[in-house]
Amino acid sequence: MDFLGLRTLTVIQDTIDLVKQNRGIDVEFDQEMADPKVYKLWQEGKSCGIFQFESQGMTNFMKELKPDCLEDLIAGVSLYRPGPMDQIPRYVKGKLHPGHNEYTHPSLEPILNVTYGCMVYQEQVMQIVRDLAGYSLGRADLVRRAMGKKKLDVMAKEREIFIHGQVDEEGNVIVPGCVRNGIDEKSADKIFDEMAEFAKYAFNKSHAACYAVVAYRTAYLKAYYPAEFMAATLNSFLGNLDKIPQYIDECKALGIEILKPEINKSNTKFTVEDVETIQSESGNNSISNIGKIRFGLGSIKNVGTAPVNSIVKERNENGEYKSFTDFCERIADEAVNKKCVESLIKAGVFDEFEQTRSTLLASFETIIDTIQSGKKKGFKGQVSMFDLGTEEEQEELNEIKYTFEEHEELQNKELLSLEKEMLGIYISRTSIRKNKKSDRITNNYKYNGIKKHR
Repeated sequence: MDFLGLRTLTVIQDTIDLVKQNRGIDVEFDQEMADPKVYKLWQEGKSCGIFQFESQGMTNFMKELKPDCLEDLIAGVSLYRPGPMDQIPRYVKGKLHPGHNEYTHPSLEPILNVTYGCMVYQEQVMQIVRDLAGYSLGRADLVRRAMGKKKLDVMAKEREIFIHGQVDEEGNVIVPGCVRNGIDEKSADKIFDEMAEFAKYAFNKSHAACYAVVAYRTAYLKAYYPAEFMAATLNSFLGNLDKIPQYIDECKALGIEILKPEINKSNTKFTVEDVETIQSESGNNSISNIGKIRFGLGSIKNVGTAPVNSIVKERNENGEYKSFTDFCERIADEAVNKKCVESLIKAGVFDEFEQTRSTLLASFETIIDTIQSGKKKGFKGQVSMFDLGTEEEQEELNEIKYTFEEHEELQNKELLSLEKEMLGIYISRTSIRKNKKSDRITNNYKYNGIKKHR
């Protein structure tokens, strides 16, 4: 038995959970696995994120094949491997031009017609030796195993039995063989050669079928709930700056907007926002918009999930962070170190506050040291002048309590460079601020960092 720990199974369940959470829909996969909208993804080469079908070679194979049923997916999983790969042109030709399949002998047609004359599965090898030569099921499996392990002595013996059969000492037929069953010796010999060559790399169909079902389900979710599916996929690679940009690009291709990370809006993982589900007259749920994906704080370089979980928990329990200093004060006792705060600043999660990123980068260490020093010197239950008065008054006092080293914002090129370092991509809406609050300028940049809007 082969027990696989598949990341994709987690992605499927996470997508289902996100759809339920955001849209109130219980996902139900079509049992026939014959939805044209799903197969269209393979036909158009949109297989990024689809289990077993992500590679460029497999994508090109599917675009050429134009699959429209589960059998094509099962065959695709089995064929795109060393050895069977040589059969791909023949399989594609058979799929696109029905009725023109070629068989070494007519007796093979009932066995190989489902794969257009190609040997694709181990089960087909076993069925050939059973139907053509009269092998028992157990002995057929021994032949398959001998071929797969290249046991030349066993195969030489079985070739003779496959062609001419086997009798015991009293002349009783144990295995009829191909010749006794009306198949000429030349064809039988050629069929055995084909089986021996193929069986070196053969896939068992039951294994391929399981993979195809998982692949179909990922494609189904991508076709009908693309934002939730891509968010779940991104979360499966949380913090992996090599993989995240690849799937961000796919989101862009699907028309899904990626929202920048923000301290009061982002969670640890990627989340889906701005979705809406309406009910049609027939009573069926219908998606009225595709949704947007908010960048997760846990995917920022040098941050880590444990500190981010603390940050999100504090925000959920005690309300949004009102300023950068409010953030620093509230996470002072948590496992959030200076390196983590620096990375958050570079990623732009505090852009909603008044200070520029350059100001925060120059000031955050001093502010954190001030807070930690104050906590060490203070006594439990002691109230300072900074804790008195209204919220507005406290904010004004914080300007005195903490010293910001004011700087004009970094050049846009530098900001984008920081984002690329921290997020792996150039994120949208890079904020550019001047030093004076009354003379603050914000320029918005699209995801690719090229087109500018003032």
